[in-house]
Amino acid sequence: MRASGDKISVVIPVFNRRHEVLRAIASVLRQERQADEILVVDDGSTDGSAAAVAGLNEPRIKLLRHDTNRGAAAARNTGIAAARGAWVAFLDSDDEWDASKLRLQLAALSDASSGAPAGVTGFVLEDSRIGVRQSVHPAARDATFDAIASGCFLGLGSTLLARRAVFDEVGLLDPELPRLEDWEWLMRYLPAHPLGVLPEALAIVHKGSDPSVGRVTAALARIRTKHRRLWYQHSWLAGRKFDSTLLVEEAAASYYARDLTRAALLSLRALSAYPFRGPGFVGLLLRRALRSRESRARDAQSRSQI
Repeated sequence: MRASGDKISVVIPVFNRRHEVLRAIASVLRQERQADEILVVDDGSTDGSAAAVAGLNEPRIKLLRHDTNRGAAAARNTGIAAARGAWVAFLDSDDEWDASKLRLQLAALSDASSGAPAGVTGFVLEDSRIGVRQSVHPAARDATFDAIASGCFLGLGSTLLARRAVFDEVGLLDPELPRLEDWEWLMRYLPAHPLGVLPEALAIVHKGSDPSVGRVTAALARIRTKHRRLWYQHSWLAGRKFDSTLLVEEAAASYYARDLTRAALLSLRALSAYPFRGPGFVGLLLRRALRSRESRARDAQSRSQI
């Protein structure tokens, strides 16, 4: 029997992902270091997701349900509140873990020299929207307060492992945020705590769709209200970078919604707010411009064939 201080609770929020959540759970059951409980929070699904999970008859699974859809942040919070382990791990219902994920991450965070009560790992991003598969290998420099002024690229939704007590200190995820709740939580966590980083890609993050521009815009407005003053208190340059990142996020949502004119204007405003985003951002804009041109050409060809 494990000591209570070593037990891990895995929190999986799910909304209408009957088949994907079974894949996610299977990856938890394959762990070399087994989870002590698996808290699946059904966030008002109507596709039989809860029944599919219940049908596994796995004694470590505890199925929690919301009567209505309340969002990923609220679902994770329900899981955290019910967790009995000293450690809480997040896994999104459409993602999966490498079999060594919990073993390696727990060992790294349990090392007294780390001093980090929470950590993330690298991950493989499979983006079916644009047919791209890439490995993301974060470094320690990417997991600092200054670094996240440029956005959150750490995959917290499926790579975070944290001591349960951290959520009592820092607070839960903001349930009013329809998106970007992980980024906002880090803005509260990182000023007081280090974040451990394992660069190995120990999760697979599947991305097949994007939220509506309205949901992204609402989230950005709330984050701006909560944190803009604090970023400028940190430094004027950090505040400008934060303002720029808000515009970048809105531009990305507009781009994937095919509102290319708005995406271009927001991107230019982002560069104006903080012109030092680097060649990577310029390269991203060029790639998007190329894809937009190709998309317009395909649309024109399709119309000509009607």
